[in-house]
Order: sequence, then structure tokens, then C-alpha cells
Amino acid sequence: MAENIATPQAAIKSRPTGVWILTIYALIFVGIAPFLLSIFLLITGNISGTGFSIIFSLPIAIGVIASAIGAWKGSERARKSLLIIVTIHYVLVAINNYIFINSGQVPDDEQIRLWGRVLRGFIYPAVYIWYFNKYTTKEFYN
Repeated sequence: MAENIATPQAAIKSRPTGVWILTIYALIFVGIAPFLLSIFLLITGNISGTGFSIIFSLPIAIGVIASAIGAWKGSERARKSLLIIVTIHYVLVAINNYIFINSGQVPDDEQIRLWGRVLRGFIYPAVYIWYFNKYTTKEFYN
């Protein structure tokens, strides 16, 4: 006699829309674009000052690329590393622009744009941290 045994299937959570948007945004604008720009600057030799900032940005860009892909796929570890690396990236952008503003090399009409970059350096990480730590978003990763 054959019995019908129902096997419980794990409910597959659908990927939230914000995960789609934020991981793809990070992949393109915090990962791929800075990576390609850094490689281009290293190849052409158009490095102003020291190449330290370019060489330092490469591991951050590579980390964002790997973390964004992993977070998009649903990896909890990648989600956490994406939050850390995106925060590091944008805080460094904010610090860099703040130092540039205070250097005295920026014309007055350009300072508003740079202050916007400083502000963005704190708003973007806040959005990522807020969204990826929401209960409904964390459900996708558990």
C-alpha cells in the first residue's frame, strides 16, 4: 500500500524590490565604475598625486562587486560585507570631498556640488544600512 507523504518544502522568499535596486546600484556605481576608472587611470598614468588612493580603491571596488552579487543571491554574509564596504566607500568619498573643499583650491561656485557629495557620503550608507536591516529584508536572507 502506497502512502502519500507530503514533504515540507522550504518557502522560497522572493527577492525584495529594494534588494534588486540597491545591489545593482552598488554593483554598477560603487563596484564596476570605480574599478574600471582605477584601472584606466593606472594604465594611462594619469594619477594625480600618489597612486595610493587608486590602489586603495581597487580592493573596495572588487569587494563591492563580490558582495553585491552575493547579497543579490541572498547570502547573509555578503549582505553584511556589502553594508560595511559601501559605508567605507561613501565615508571616504565624503572625507575626500571635505578635505578638497577646505584645501582652498575649490572655486566658490563649485563648493555647493562638493558639499552635496559630502552629504551623499552619509545619506547613501544610511539608506543601505536602514534597508538591509529591515525585518522584511532580513527575512530574505534567513
